[in-house]
Amino acid sequence: MKSLWLILFVLYAGTVSSGPRDTVSVMVYNLLFYGHYTSFCTPQNNNVDDKDEYLRTIISYTLPDIFAVNEMGPSAANATRILNNVMNSDGRTNYAHAAYTNTAGSNLVNMLFYDSDKFVLYDEEVAASVVRDINRYSLYYNDPDLGNGNDTIFLHLFVTHMKAGSSVQDQQRRTQEANAVMNYIEEKNITGNALFMGDFNMNSSFEEAYQIITYNLNEGIRFYDPINRPGVWWNNPDMAPYHTQSPRTGQHPCFVTGGLDDRYDQILVTKSVMEGYAGMQYLQGSYRAIGQDGQRFNQSLISPPNNSEPQEVIYAMYNMSDHLPVKMQMTILDYYTQVDEMEELPVIQNVRYDSGSTSVHIKVGDFSGKAQLKIFSASGGLVRQKKDLSLFPGSEFSVSAGGLAPGPYVLRVETDKGGVFTEKLIIH
Repeated sequence: MKSLWLILFVLYAGTVSSGPRDTVSVMVYNLLFYGHYTSFCTPQNNNVDDKDEYLRTIISYTLPDIFAVNEMGPSAANATRILNNVMNSDGRTNYAHAAYTNTAGSNLVNMLFYDSDKFVLYDEEVAASVVRDINRYSLYYNDPDLGNGNDTIFLHLFVTHMKAGSSVQDQQRRTQEANAVMNYIEEKNITGNALFMGDFNMNSSFEEAYQIITYNLNEGIRFYDPINRPGVWWNNPDMAPYHTQSPRTGQHPCFVTGGLDDRYDQILVTKSVMEGYAGMQYLQGSYRAIGQDGQRFNQSLISPPNNSEPQEVIYAMYNMSDHLPVKMQMTILDYYTQVDEMEELPVIQNVRYDSGSTSVHIKVGDFSGKAQLKIFSASGGLVRQKKDLSLFPGSEFSVSAGGLAPGPYVLRVETDKGGVFTEKLIIH
């Protein structure tokens, strides 16, 4: 018989145990043929030396902890170049990059750069390669308390550059890509903190590929738009504050022009990230397209005058790419509360494990009201749940732990009074 050990540090009713410990910024950016020259994107009109300077200005201003890129040229040397010339410049030495992949044999690839002081790259894999590689990068938060035996927080990143074009065939290829990634996530049982990000090349949320991602039949792997802006994005003035392509009007042989009227570039998140029950939570109001002030509909980034960011950053983005970078923030939550933070009037008084029934018995403290209990795996998957619990002082309730594999879990009690109590749970 397995034994269950529960480390339980209790908070008082009405408070939230998951307090913010750190803030993490994530950014995605289409670099427009970085390091790859064609008959139309040439050393004269898209010079990589110039792009390094523009991108360095943008990175020094935004300082993302995690930076995913699309449209990097097909060579590992381009990742090294960006790392050395852009990320680790202006006094920075903390960035690292993921491995180079190009199983699809494309002229344009993805790459991930990250702050190695904050994150460790745990694992990576190509999730799909229908048109171009769609990469899965798994990071874990480099918690300063890891050396004390604490568990860390994982984050899975799916970086995509989907098929461009508006034809039926183009949309069908994007549907193939979306299905391939979501099937991969389901087969690998990837739950918890995850982001689906990149250049989706979709004109609206009604496209089948987007529906597969955001209204997947398997609710456990569904992704959500942090700013909840469904609808027709293309050429829609109501969507002007969210458009990311294109910062230019007029004509240019390399850059897409026509002004800002598409929301191709997005970061989608899982429910775990939206609600914060796996140690990482979207910071409300932090999602934005850098440089987008809502006054750009079918206009360029620089005309009318744009004062949303420093002028050197505005002009760097204008010259760097035909997309805008999209950035959002998440908070790292401290849900392993220390003993010295205990207060009076605990909701939960103690926990007792019954080896005969393989159940966790929980005794209520000085609290009355409705509540529900959830147990999550370390990756954020919901493995147990009890709803509509009626709690009163001294009462007990239980939840079965039968069938749970040994390892770390998180026990969460949510009360009708707004209290959220999250505690570490370890099964041996």
